[in-house]
Amino acid sequence: MHDENAAFEVPKNSGKSTIFTSNIWLGGLDSESNLHVAAHRFCQLGYDFWLGPATTDYEVVGGKKVYSDAYIQKYYHTWKVSRAEINYHRAHYADAGYEMPWGIAHWPAHGRAEFGESPMLAPYKNVAGSSSYEPALGDYPDIRGDQTVFFIINDAMEAHTESGGEPFNFDVLGTAYAYNSSDSILQNTIFISYELLNNSSQEYNNFYFGFWTDFDLGYAYDDYVGCDTSLNLGFVYNGTDIDGNGEPHAYGKNPPAQGAMLLNQKMSAFVYHNNDFSITGDPRSAIEYYNYLQAKWRNGVHMTEGGTGLNFNSTDYTNFMFSGDPISRTGWTELTPNPGSDSDPNPPYDRRALMSTGPFTFPAGERLRLDVALPFVRDYGSKSALSSLALLKEFSTEIQEYYDETIVGIREHNNIATGKLWVYPNPSNGKFTLSSEKAIEQIEIFDMLGKKVFSDTPKVQTAQLNTRLPQGLYIYHAVLEDKSVCAGKIVVQ
Repeated sequence: MHDENAAFEVPKNSGKSTIFTSNIWLGGLDSESNLHVAAHRFCQLGYDFWLGPATTDYEVVGGKKVYSDAYIQKYYHTWKVSRAEINYHRAHYADAGYEMPWGIAHWPAHGRAEFGESPMLAPYKNVAGSSSYEPALGDYPDIRGDQTVFFIINDAMEAHTESGGEPFNFDVLGTAYAYNSSDSILQNTIFISYELLNNSSQEYNNFYFGFWTDFDLGYAYDDYVGCDTSLNLGFVYNGTDIDGNGEPHAYGKNPPAQGAMLLNQKMSAFVYHNNDFSITGDPRSAIEYYNYLQAKWRNGVHMTEGGTGLNFNSTDYTNFMFSGDPISRTGWTELTPNPGSDSDPNPPYDRRALMSTGPFTFPAGERLRLDVALPFVRDYGSKSALSSLALLKEFSTEIQEYYDETIVGIREHNNIATGKLWVYPNPSNGKFTLSSEKAIEQIEIFDMLGKKVFSDTPKVQTAQLNTRLPQGLYIYHAVLEDKSVCAGKIVVQ
């Protein structure tokens, strides 16, 4: 049953969970305005994603693609690696009798060029100095957190039978990671990074990247959802102060709150849909998935402020469902569906939510990253379900600050900038990813004596730079397409 098989268990071994399933939704148009969509919900109708990178290593047998044993053995895995394993590997890889952990030995750093696979897949630290991953010579996975689970999927293997959309020809490189920390905030947060590789020869426009979640907060049928646009945060909280009716999977008293945050992209929409087949229910076709990514209902009608978000007579359009504050009962929330009136709260129910970012232009050969955090908070000190939500918002601010400091690095822009530029990883070995809400027209890098040492004109929103600079501290200066200027520091180590 739906609740009995929930997958996002928290706390560990409790038998209780806050999320049944989650996945990414992608939608965009090619140069001829053909719609492409790749999205998973429950795979009840079929599949849009498959394990491994896109490949030509298959035969067609009886009209079906049959992939080689070598491909299956190489890619039908997830790779789990810990920081402790890496530290031990770095100290002992040359020792006689050293047994290398499987995740380090089989880290999928490179695809096989002879089968058209992406040459650079899983990131790694190049100690050996060769052009390939050599763990026996000291190379090791470049992971995040204290433990990482890496996975590779693609949308190009077969026809899309879940959404019915046209394929993109993307690889998706996934990194799920967590921290073993005394900090309760980090201890109760899972992070996921999705990196898209556009392997096609097409540039996609009006492209949206969504993170979809079927929230089931213990007992699934007494939930509320909402968002905080200032935090790029979607969340679920209990609609009553006691979760469920004594079921083993229910949290009971002091119900928690669960969040989903976009860390490196601005949330352009937050929408919910119901567990049914109504206009406000589950999508059943490619255009319906794409509509939700743009804050539209299944029939293409834009969502409206107030009530359930569906009002054919209103032009008060919104991209953010339930963006008010349930704690103070201000603005549009499930507790105050019609702000300013004495209307009753919405009936709590099984909620499904989507956070999206876009639209982007996504050129052929480029990469685009979406970093997500899933913080869990439970306040045992109050009888109100809203107290956990209040703590969740506080903790989310600290999660973003931690991410900016440890993953993105130093992120600065001067006082004449009107845009934002994200530069990561920072520090790095000289290879940086630049991401902005606007196309990056020009990037220049100066050493600490003011000498220009690097220049490029990417003219895209997300660009990869290999500066090949020696170790040191540098200043970058970027001009965006709206002529805003961003500046900051980068470190090459």
